[in-house]
This record gives sequence, C-alpha cells and structure tokens, in this order.
Amino acid sequence: MATVLKRCGCPEADWKTCPHAWVVRYRTLGGRASRQQERSFGADRREADDFALKIEHDKRARVFIDPAAGDVLFRAYARTWLARHLGADSTVAGYQSVLNAHVFPAFGHRPLSRVRREDVKNLIAVMRAKGLSASRVREAHLVVAAIFNEAVRDKMIAVSPCLRIPLPEITVNRDFIVPTAAQTDGLAAGLPGDWAATIWLMHGCGLRVGEALAVSEQCIISHRTVLRVCEQVNPQGQLRPLKFRNAGDYRDTPLPQYVSDAIDKHLADYGTTEDGYLFRGRRQKLVVRRTYQDDFARAARKAGLPAQFIPHSLRHYFASTALARGIPITDVSQWLGHRSIEVTYRIYRHLLPSAWDQARAALDQAYLEAVARPGAHIAGAC
Repeated sequence: MATVLKRCGCPEADWKTCPHAWVVRYRTLGGRASRQQERSFGADRREADDFALKIEHDKRARVFIDPAAGDVLFRAYARTWLARHLGADSTVAGYQSVLNAHVFPAFGHRPLSRVRREDVKNLIAVMRAKGLSASRVREAHLVVAAIFNEAVRDKMIAVSPCLRIPLPEITVNRDFIVPTAAQTDGLAAGLPGDWAATIWLMHGCGLRVGEALAVSEQCIISHRTVLRVCEQVNPQGQLRPLKFRNAGDYRDTPLPQYVSDAIDKHLADYGTTEDGYLFRGRRQKLVVRRTYQDDFARAARKAGLPAQFIPHSLRHYFASTALARGIPITDVSQWLGHRSIEVTYRIYRHLLPSAWDQARAALDQAYLEAVARPGAHIAGAC
C-alpha cells in the first residue's frame, strides 16, 4: 500500500500543523520484493493523498508506471536506444546527427517524464524557423517519437508527447536530372580509373553507391547476364547487409552488355582485391564513402553536371529509363531493392506511361466487336 507520512522529527499528532513536507512511500508492482520509492509533495496533504490513491489504482488495474522511472534524462535514454538500433550504419549516423544538432539542445537535459508535447512542437517550430527542410524536420520527429514510443513500451512513461503533432509536408522533386551520354562518359572519365566502373553499375543496374562499391566477381552470374547484389559498403568502408535485408539476403538485377563490358575492362586493367572485390580503398581494403563522394562531385563538375547531381541520380536514371520504356514497375521495384512497390510508385509514378488512351481504345474495340456480332454480350455487362 502507498503510505502518506512525514519524515520529520515532529510527533505524528502534530503533522497537520508542522511545516515539513508530506511524503508518499510506495512500492512498484513487485510488492515487497521491489525497491521502495518515495516522493515529496511539500505542505499539500491533498496532493499527496491523490498521488497515493492513483498509485494503488494503477497497480490494481495493471497500468502502473513507476513515476521514478521517468527521471532518466532524455539524452541518456536516447543514447542507449541508439546504441541498440538495428538499422544501417548510415541510418544510425543520420539519427545521431539530428539528435546532437537539434534534439539534445532542446530538451536532452530534461527527464523523460518532463518532456511535454509543447516541447516537441517548439522543437519543430525552431527547426522550421532556421530554414531546415521538411525532410530534416520530419526526421527529427521520427527519431524523437521512436525514442518515446520505446520508453512507453519500457514502462518509463505512460504516454508519448509526440502524438498528433502537425508536420511540414515534403515536396517531392519530380524533375530528375538525366545526364547525356557525353556527360555520363565524362563523369566516368573524371573519376580515378580504378573507380570508373562504379558509374556504369549505378547507371545500368540501378545500384546504390554503397552497393556498387561492394560488387565482387562472384556477383556476375548467369553467363554474365545477371548481377547478384549481395551486400553494401557503409560510409566507413565496411561490408554490411543490403538495406532492409538480413545478412545473406540478395537481389538479382539485369546486367546490360555495356555494364558487363565496363566490368571486364576494369578487371583487365585493375584486377580485384585478394577476395575478389572490384574496388579498392586508398588506406583500407574497401572504399570510404566520403572519399568517393568528393571525387564524384569533382568529376560531375568537370562533366558539366549541376551540383545537385549525386551518385543517387544515376539510380534515378536507371529507374526512369526502365519505366519510360515500358518495364513493369513491379520488376523495377524488385531490381531497385525497395522495401515495397509503394515506395517505387511514390517516387516514379509520374514517369509511368499513361494507360488512359490504351484503356479507351480497348473499351471502344470491345464495344464495336460486340455490336458487330448480333446477340453477343459486352464483357462485364450486368
């Protein structure tokens, strides 16, 4: 049972008039086996009584949350949550960045239980006032919400302060940069020779930059017509499973002849690492992402491409070209390694060939054929 008392030296008969604080002493759901807790309420006996009644009610209803559990600082709990996160290294690094730059300065010093919905709304307002993008703001909310949701599941707090908070809409830029053949050739020529084939792997197979940097001889299968994508190189140049996949998972994508030829030229000119990977790093076995991206940016400038043209733009080229040539979006989504076809559709739906004219022509033709055959039924009539 929760007990209301005073820990002063005054006689119990004088507690109503003595100036010392009322204290509620209680145990958690573990009963006598659990650690005893206390909370002080100043001179207000009614507040102490209400707290004691709520403790007992919540314990009986099996919804009890130990008020002391939420005293953990948000910063400390967030770091523990991030250390246990199972996402890709680049995802964890992104979350760490948004926490350090925006969230911790806002309320990292506060206990979990003292962060209010208003605090989260203020965080979003401050980020918007600084001119940060909608995607960056939404990333901050996603991270904070995930941390508080975990705190709720851990019974550190009763409810998340992130519920039903308005967020800025992300405007999707549908105007992908499509390089000319000369620009793509210039881009490949501008890279160090032993990395040039990465351009064709992203351009012709739709690989992410980390996936291109992890291609090995063993990835080239089915008489050199299929590329098996098995792993990726993280920003630090370490091998990791594919995005959204477990170790050992893979996906296959068509290997165009011009990409196969670029791989053959690379193998003839530069060979591989001892264990068969095509692309070597400068100070370690595999390529560090930042070094590659710096070289890519310089090569893009020399090729006459705008600053916003990045390695991922080549992946957009692959998807855009495939869809514009009538390749089914289901196949393209699988080759890209998207988590679901909805992701592919959201990004590239404006590139899908319109079915309106085809549908009108097909329906008109079906109707005319039915009219031409007396007594025939029009398909779908009821």
